[in-house]
Amino acid sequence: MSDADEMILAGSRPQHSNPIDALHSRTSFVFVVDSLIVIFFVYQIFGNLALVPGLFFLSVWAGYRSRAAWAYWFVPLIIAALTAIFCFILLINVIQMLSGSITSLVFSLIIGYAIFSSIRFIRIHFHPVYKMGYSGYSIYDEGHKLPANEMLAACPTCLAVLAVNPMLLSREDRCPHCDSPLVLGGTEEE
Repeated sequence: MSDADEMILAGSRPQHSNPIDALHSRTSFVFVVDSLIVIFFVYQIFGNLALVPGLFFLSVWAGYRSRAAWAYWFVPLIIAALTAIFCFILLINVIQMLSGSITSLVFSLIIGYAIFSSIRFIRIHFHPVYKMGYSGYSIYDEGHKLPANEMLAACPTCLAVLAVNPMLLSREDRCPHCDSPLVLGGTEEE
């Protein structure tokens, strides 16, 4: 590898070399945010008893960050529980919005996006490539060499990892796993 391959431009953040590591990092962050929301609501209702779920979430997060096998399914279960609560809050806000509350409209959009995002982070735990990456298997460790014009990319719908030539992608190209378009609208040069 040459020095130019390792160069990081000033002011830019270094990126993970493995897309699974990047996805794991984002999922860990979402879990922390969701845990803090749950702890906040538990504290509002039960006071200092919020320490109990706080310690539980901290231990799950630490296990998940270190890729412990026991922590793998706790994260999507906890995110799913919070998503169910978000759905209930969304329903309440939609009812208020129908009575003319503009604030409920804005809050409904925010909660709707949180639900959509949470469901995507839950879904990745069912994908076999993510499971393999979490357990320590990496296609980079196997010595796979891609041609110079190809790169690894994830399908925007099912997150399947594909070797693609980005210069040749068009709106007609579809994922071989889920048959969804690989190029979403507005990203291809006209």
